[in-house]
Amino acid sequence: MPTFSDNSAGEHTHATNRNGLPSGAGISSASWGRIHLVAVAAALTSISCAATGHRTHSPESTNGDGVNDHDRDGSDHLIADLVTQIRTEVDPAFVYEYEQAKFVPPAGKTLLIAGQTLGAIDEYVASFPDEPLPGGWAAYWGIPSTDGLASTAVNEHGHRQNHQELVDRFPNSVVQSALWMVGKWDVAKNAGLGLYDDVIRGFSAWAKTIDRPIYLRIGYEFDGPHNELEPSEYVTAYRRFVDITREEGVQNVAFVWHSYASPPYKGYALPSWYPGDEYVDWVAVSLFGHMYGPDPGPSANAVFDFARAHRKPVMVAESSPVQGIVAGDLSSWNTWFVNYLSLAYEKNIKALSFINADWSTYPEAAPLNWQDARLQNNETVAKAWFMETAKEHYLKQSPTLFEQLGFAAVPGPLTGDQ
Repeated sequence: MPTFSDNSAGEHTHATNRNGLPSGAGISSASWGRIHLVAVAAALTSISCAATGHRTHSPESTNGDGVNDHDRDGSDHLIADLVTQIRTEVDPAFVYEYEQAKFVPPAGKTLLIAGQTLGAIDEYVASFPDEPLPGGWAAYWGIPSTDGLASTAVNEHGHRQNHQELVDRFPNSVVQSALWMVGKWDVAKNAGLGLYDDVIRGFSAWAKTIDRPIYLRIGYEFDGPHNELEPSEYVTAYRRFVDITREEGVQNVAFVWHSYASPPYKGYALPSWYPGDEYVDWVAVSLFGHMYGPDPGPSANAVFDFARAHRKPVMVAESSPVQGIVAGDLSSWNTWFVNYLSLAYEKNIKALSFINADWSTYPEAAPLNWQDARLQNNETVAKAWFMETAKEHYLKQSPTLFEQLGFAAVPGPLTGDQ
């Protein structure tokens, strides 16, 4: 789950609730949501939020899809026109050979992922029964406990996480796993000191039981002010997690270094959080308010350039049009989706993770006016999304997916050409 806001420069700031902190570190699972509310309030006192944009509505539409009734016969043409707005040119500077990378899609392909709670995934599948399923699903857990991996973790708002349930329900898809590990309450410091070694070994044991790739975001949004991570503590904890996982013989995990992609905690330089090329398989960013314009902002661009310099594939690990997807209104497509999907082509993004969420149900998002951003709100926007992602460019759930990712043939580190 993202943390909540975007600023006037197009970059976002937000504090994070990852569906309940698992028991451990003196923090109960039931307390995670309450603690998060305090964190959000603190973040909001020091970080400004963006004003929301104006939406235009179609008064003639009565079907909730932005298409006037008298234009119903031309709706397919309209949807095709929406998709043609996406700019598909690739910047050749971002086509390079990868080094120390795992489970990277082939040249010209992008892995499609969706999430991010069991409830949201249930709604997505039920709303689009005839559409192809994404190639992976996103889920969350926390370093103090393995709750949410093989068992269900539920926070006080009723949001559920269970990695194993996703594995059991979707046999031909990958897992994108987000590991909560922050600087607050000495969580990362304690992880670096070895207090959670048993949890890391528990994760390792579970990972070895599922025959599919796992993209693990260790301490996601490490540079976000809401996480209060000191770079040295983060790097130590990150390396310890990777070292133990490797010692346990885990071969199906790609380690993802996920930046907040907005002004960082205490102004620390991006490289200060980097654990080293040998510890990172992917570089990732969050894109929320960033994409209400064609340029995601200097912080995100700095991450893209950093990934290129270190020869790493890039994942958009969290993304959502936080101003909402509204019935009878195509502005979300025109002002967010077009920019978002165009950027994915331009920067040769190798994995996209879309959050299909109603942010108005998250108490933490209320001060920021984040809205209901579910595709099912607008039939035309949804059809345009599925028309675009139906292209062979996007890797979806398939019996051949793992082979395309190099998992079946080479379970160890891979080298890709794009």
